[in-house]
Formats: sequence, C-alpha cells, structure tokens
Amino acid sequence: MDISGKGTQPFLDPLIEEIKRLDLSEHVVELEAYGFTVIPPSKSGITKAWVGRLRDAILHTVERRGGVDLSDWETRTEQIPSEVMRESWELMPEDDIFAEAALQPAGLAMARWLLGQRAILGGHTYITRGPTPGEMDRPVPDKLEGKLHSDVHGVPGGGDICHECNVSILCTDYSSADDGPTILSPGSHRMARAPSPGEATPGDAQPTCVTLEGEAGSIAVWNGFTWHGSYPRKNPGLRITLVQSWMRTYMRPLHEWREADLAPGQLERYPELRKVLALDHPYPFHAENKRRKEYAWFMQAGTDRFA
Repeated sequence: MDISGKGTQPFLDPLIEEIKRLDLSEHVVELEAYGFTVIPPSKSGITKAWVGRLRDAILHTVERRGGVDLSDWETRTEQIPSEVMRESWELMPEDDIFAEAALQPAGLAMARWLLGQRAILGGHTYITRGPTPGEMDRPVPDKLEGKLHSDVHGVPGGGDICHECNVSILCTDYSSADDGPTILSPGSHRMARAPSPGEATPGDAQPTCVTLEGEAGSIAVWNGFTWHGSYPRKNPGLRITLVQSWMRTYMRPLHEWREADLAPGQLERYPELRKVLALDHPYPFHAENKRRKEYAWFMQAGTDRFA
C-alpha cells in the first residue's frame, strides 16, 4: 500500500517519497533505534572529487584565517594551534561547496526527518584534528578527549521530539579508533537529556559506546540528544570534518544568517539556501527585513512534527 501517495500528510508525504527515492529507509530506522546513522558515499552520491573539493575548501579556510601552512595535512604529527581554530564558523561565503554541503540531498532529508520540513541550518564549522601529543605511542586509546555530551542546550529534558541534529560530512576516513573519531552511545537519545557527571566518562557502570566508522564522503547524522565524544588521534595526518548543526525553528541559531553573510550571487545559484538559512523567517526580527508577509508559512505549520 502506498500510504504516502494518498496525500493525507502534506508535510510528511513528500519527505517519505524523498527517503524512498534516496534509499534511506534503513538510516531512518537506525536514527530512531540508535540515535545515529552513517550514510556511505554509495548511497549519498558524494564522489571522491566532491569531497576533495570540500576538504580543500576547509583547509584553505583554516590557512587563510589562521595564517598556517597545512600542506602537510596527510602526514602532520601535531595538532593545529588552538588559537587558529577560534575562527571556525561562518563558512558559507568562503566557497560555494559549503552551500552545496548544506543542500546535499541525503543529509538534508535526514535533517528534515528529525526536525521537520522547516529545519534550519543553525550553524556550521569544521574539525581539523591532528595527533594528540603523547598519544601516538600509546597502544590503544583508553580515554576520551573531553567527556561525553549532548548537542542540545537550553532545552528541558524529556519528550520524544528532536530539537537539534548533527549532519557531519567526513572528509577523511574514520577507519579505526586510532583516527581520533567520534564515539557515540547507542540509544542514549531516548533519555532526552545530557549525561550526568557520573555518566560522562564511559566505563563499566556507564553506557556502552561505539566508534564512528566511515570512509571519506560518508555522512554521519545523529540526534542532538545522542551522547557522544571523541578519542584522541594517534595516526599521522588530520581528521577533517564539516559539522553542520540543524535546528527546529524555535531553537536559537548558532549563527544569525543574513544575506550580507553570503557571497555575491550565492542565493541565485542556490535558491533553497533562503529557506534552510531562514532568511525569511519572522524571527529574530530586524527592522531592515521587509518580508513580514512570510509569517504565512511559519503559522501554517501548526504543531505537525514534520512541518
């Protein structure tokens, strides 16, 4: 029976059709059951050439903003200085590849499954992580860098609604724990809260975690309530990732997008950016924004989870 073809759910039906078209049903199940999923390039359609463009755009941005030379990114044996990494947001005008990443069909479908059709790109940043000092000679990672955490902030715990999600595009391979990958706690999203201090370090009494695995070009997606952290990197070279934080419209965005933040002509080249960056959203209010008639789409959404 083709339920989505009946047209009874105007926000949900087109999304179901898109998920079926992209062969993502398995990944929807994993998101609901485990709180995260990894979409391989064979499904997302991301090519080696495209992810190479994204990786190069990230590296060039770090070099330009931080005044560092990352030509050794494949063999580097030290971390990038922390002060270089402080200016890692607001990537959209740097290169059109960041707009293409935001609109990548598989990642966008997963964000809209978790957050509804009005999902907003709250902000995006990058990870360029080199080997952690003192870790390259250790036999196995036996500790986290930092602690387990969730990505949802300022929202009371409880409930079954996803408020925020992470859609990360891997620009280098996550092959083993030695790559310094993200680790995640399967099923932790169902608690709908951040870990307590006693739960923030995996161990015998704490939740079991698994290492994120995926080749370059994979898309890792997780519910903002899913507990996660990372291992220190042991292997030479940088782990490079584009991190995209998607939110429901009532969440406060990490970056307040304006048309002036974008490169000239970028909205014309990528019209759907206007929607996913909420450039016409009534909030936050700015006197110079004359598109108050756009309240219509916001109000018609009602309480539909998939609006």
